[in-house]
Amino acid sequence: MKKILLVGVLYTSLFADNLDILNKDKKELRELEKKILKEEHESSKNEWISPININSSLNRNHSFSEETNSLSKGVSLGFSQSIYESGGIEFTIKYANEKYKSDFLAWENQNKQILQTVYETLLEINKINIELKQSEYELKNKEIELTLKRIQYENGDTDITELNNAIMAKNSQFQQNVNLKNSLKQQELILAKYTNLKYDEISLINFDNIEKEKYLKKNIDLLYENSLVNLADTSYKKQKTNYLPKVSVSTSISYSHNENLVSDEKSDNTSGAIGLSLSMPLYDINKKPTLEKAKLEVIKQKLSLIDLKNEISKDFDETLTKIDTYREYNKIIEDNIKLYNDLIEVNQASNAVGMSSDYDLEILKNTKKINEYDLVINDINMQLEYAKLYFKIKVNN
Repeated sequence: MKKILLVGVLYTSLFADNLDILNKDKKELRELEKKILKEEHESSKNEWISPININSSLNRNHSFSEETNSLSKGVSLGFSQSIYESGGIEFTIKYANEKYKSDFLAWENQNKQILQTVYETLLEINKINIELKQSEYELKNKEIELTLKRIQYENGDTDITELNNAIMAKNSQFQQNVNLKNSLKQQELILAKYTNLKYDEISLINFDNIEKEKYLKKNIDLLYENSLVNLADTSYKKQKTNYLPKVSVSTSISYSHNENLVSDEKSDNTSGAIGLSLSMPLYDINKKPTLEKAKLEVIKQKLSLIDLKNEISKDFDETLTKIDTYREYNKIIEDNIKLYNDLIEVNQASNAVGMSSDYDLEILKNTKKINEYDLVINDINMQLEYAKLYFKIKVNN
């Protein structure tokens, strides 16, 4: 069965938002939203350009007191266009561009959240499969413990309470297996919401370490927040131009046809006009509060950016702390495995001469295997933590 390297797909997605791993409907929806953003951008950056208007008329006049009856037809074409707004036109275009950058970053961030869900779901599926294998060895140990307790009880070396506890421990392990299998089905259903690929058709590659400076520089949430700062600043500058001089040019051309239906006289008339106008508001009672509010929005957005950067910095440290904790756990587990290797070697020697039981040796081997699975599970837990960082990086910025 052909496998897809998911992280390879995800790296491509980080560079170009490649959504090929998603099912057809989700991919088409994401692409459609991207097209909508582009169309909105084209519309907003050209909103300062006035439309060309055409007007037509048809009039029939009849007088009941006089012998007059006339018909007139007319058509005119014209437009009025602002050609200078003290920087307002430039800021309108800049605002549209900044808005598109901001919206596109939000779109990319949504893509990353979807891909992160896919990646984390796959890791959870892998972890549950490992936990199921681990649980089988734990169940074997519980069965051995129950057998030993039964022998001890039958020999009068223990009471019914301890035997009952061994029975309950075995049943609890059975229930744990059932719960893990149900969890596996749930994760597979979650995966099916996003992709038609099965979990075993996708290969995962581990993420590498990431530097904090790079993470803060290319974090998509910070880039988005910074884009909002630029957007607020441009909006403030654009609003200031509303109270400065503006120059507009207007032009029109018209044609009319008149008929006197009584005298059968006809006339045609063609005319054109062009004008230049200067306007500037002399007084607006809302000018000061309007501009002050826009200015405060810029300050607020800058403070929000600083606050978010502090939060993300702490989140980064917290994530690395969790990863370091898993590494410390693995060191302890690796020491345990070395100890179990020594105990197994000693037990095999004593077992060969009949000084220890087969049960002791099997418990040691099973426990060693359980610890080995713990190493794999912790590695997956570390990848889940790394995913929180990697899916927040905009690589092509």
